Amino acid sequence: MTTVGMVTGSTTQQATVASQKSLGKDEFLKLLITQLKQQDPLSPVQNTEFIAQMAQLTSLEQLQELNKNVNQLVELQEQNKGRQDLLYAASLLGREVEARNPETNETYRDLVKGYYQKDGEIWLSCAEHEIPLDWVYRATVSGGQGGA
Repeated sequence: MTTVGMVTGSTTQQATVASQKSLGKDEFLKLLITQLKQQDPLSPVQNTEFIAQMAQLTSLEQLQELNKNVNQLVELQEQNKGRQDLLYAASLLGREVEARNPETNETYRDLVKGYYQKDGEIWLSCAEHEIPLDWVYRATVSGGQGGA
């Protein structure tokens, strides 16, 4: 917890704000309201200061909404990539693929019989091997006729 002390006259008030990387909208509003309540009536907050604080609140709300929208977009893109990978794997059925293991540089050439998902990754079930979809760099019609 982060403690913010506010001093007015001879009294000190403590406002406790949940520990976060930045103030949230609710905490910002609480601090603003407390500041307005505790201001010196003979020297109130200037209009320009108040307007600046309200602009900060508006910016905070807009940034939070933008962050939420970006997170939703990232989720949609991840879902879309998964669907595209499944469609690509389905399009390889009955085709001969060439694949390369990026760690060992070993190459494989095999006929795709099916596909499945394991630990979030698409694998091709081939006649002689199980190959991750990401390793495939070429696909041809079985028998070497044509290309994809």
